[in-house]
Amino acid sequence: MKRFLFPLAIAALAIPTVANADLPQDVQAAIVKMGHVNDPATGKLFVSMHKPVPADIRVSRDLAYGSDPLQKLDVFTSGQGAGKPILVFVHGGGFTRGDKHGGGGYAYDNMMVWAVQHGMVGAEINYRLAPKNMYPDANDDAAAAVKFVRDHARDYGGDPSTIVVWGHSAGASLVGIFVSHPQFISASGGPIAAAIMSSGGYEFKGKNSYLGDDPAKLAERSSVEGLKKTTIPLFFTRAEWDPPNQMQQGDMINKVLCDAGKCPGFHLMKGHNHMSQVFSVNTSETQLTDLVLPFIQKNTGLKAASN
Repeated sequence: MKRFLFPLAIAALAIPTVANADLPQDVQAAIVKMGHVNDPATGKLFVSMHKPVPADIRVSRDLAYGSDPLQKLDVFTSGQGAGKPILVFVHGGGFTRGDKHGGGGYAYDNMMVWAVQHGMVGAEINYRLAPKNMYPDANDDAAAAVKFVRDHARDYGGDPSTIVVWGHSAGASLVGIFVSHPQFISASGGPIAAAIMSSGGYEFKGKNSYLGDDPAKLAERSSVEGLKKTTIPLFFTRAEWDPPNQMQQGDMINKVLCDAGKCPGFHLMKGHNHMSQVFSVNTSETQLTDLVLPFIQKNTGLKAASN
């Protein structure tokens, strides 16, 4: 199998953790055949690996945190206990598409079920999309959604002071902007416990469907400088078979933060492509969650015994 070779300068600085894949052989072969692309067909590979939401998990769908039809979120909870950490997930889609629970399929309910079964409350959000809604609308929405979750946390057994935000792809870009620009943290109603970013973009140049094309504004809206300054614990992943831009962005943010003396938790998802790393959550392939769970436990006080 072809492997991605890290640039020597980055490897010498801080070698990312490489987790082992345990995907079914046919799924692994299909991912390798797709190559370094974001292939929608990836989702079909995981349909048989996911089960319906268990009956003992309570799901509240399409809770409105604003007046726009896209300003809605789902909350997953066991309905038992109190003071649980809350995991908020922000989907990707190039800022122009995507859904918290698209097409009636499992994505991204799989991540919510995993969160609840490991002692958390889960919330997955939608947000307004470009080009109709440009910066800062989606980030305002992320902040508003977190505030809604914070304000209603105790209704679902959650701790409003212990919120972890996890974004994937463009969602990771939004989380990066959210974390690195204090106005969004402030608008969310308080600090967050930690942030997880999977295969996002952190430095923007050229034309972006959400952020525009003004070089000065793109530099201001990028998250690199803010990520260097934040005290929020950070965790990054990228996939072995990510598209080239996501590979470059992941390696870049690792190097930049290490150069700043703040080497993040940075992990290469071996055998995975852009989508499969998050589709694998709550399946028998646990390399991502085996790394994410201890990070969440460390930064929220979630006890391992609640697995």
